[in-house]
Amino acid sequence: MIKKLMKINIIKDVFFNLKISPRVVPETEPLNHRVSYDLARGSCYLVLEPKASFGFEVFTSLVKSRCPDCDHQEAFVCESIGCNRCSLPCPCKLCRNTRSQGLCFTVRSPIETRLEYALQTTPIFWISNHGPDNVSPVDLEIISDIISKFLKQSRNPVILLDGIEYLIFENGYSSVLRFLKDAAEAMVLQNAIMILPVNQTAIEPKELALMQRSMKCLNPQVQKES
Repeated sequence: MIKKLMKINIIKDVFFNLKISPRVVPETEPLNHRVSYDLARGSCYLVLEPKASFGFEVFTSLVKSRCPDCDHQEAFVCESIGCNRCSLPCPCKLCRNTRSQGLCFTVRSPIETRLEYALQTTPIFWISNHGPDNVSPVDLEIISDIISKFLKQSRNPVILLDGIEYLIFENGYSSVLRFLKDAAEAMVLQNAIMILPVNQTAIEPKELALMQRSMKCLNPQVQKES
C-alpha cells in the first residue's frame, strides 16, 4: 500500500512539474503600402536603444509591408486578414517571394502593443507572471519551445524578443546567453530573422560584447539617415 501511494505521489509530481508550452498559430498580417526593411535571413539583429521603439518599427515593417524585392509595385493596401486565405486578385500573390509571418515576445501589454503597431494576427506573448497570453520570465524552455514550434509552422518567420534585460535579471546571464545561442542557430537553420532590442545601459559591457559577437547590429540612427 505504501509503495502504491509513493508511485501515485511520484506521478502527481511529474504532472505538476510538467511544462507545456502554449499553442502558437502563424498568421499573415494585412498588407500596407510601405516597403519593408531589407534584412538578411538566417540572422539575429541586435538593436541598441533605451526603449524597443525602432525594433518594433522594423518588426512591424517586415510583417505588414511589401518585401523590398517585390516586382509588383502596384500592390495595394489590403484590409483582409490572412493573405494565404484571401481570394482577392492581389498582385502580391504573383510574387516569387512569400510575405513574412511574425511572432512577438514583449514586456508590454499585448493589447497595448496591438493597438500601437496595428498588429491584428501576429501571435504576441506577454513576458509576465500575470495576464492573458503570458509566459513566465523564468521559463526560458517554454519561450524556446514556442519559437521552435513557430519556426517549423510559419513561412519566412520573423521573431521579436523584447525584454531580454528582464530575462537576464530573472535567469542570470549565462542561461540567457545559452538560450540566445540556440535561438541564433535556429534562425540560421530555418532561414528566419530575430530582432533583439537591448538597453545597453542595463547590461554589463562584457555581457553585451558577447552578445554582439554572434549577432548583427541595427543602428537606428544609421537606418534613418540612409
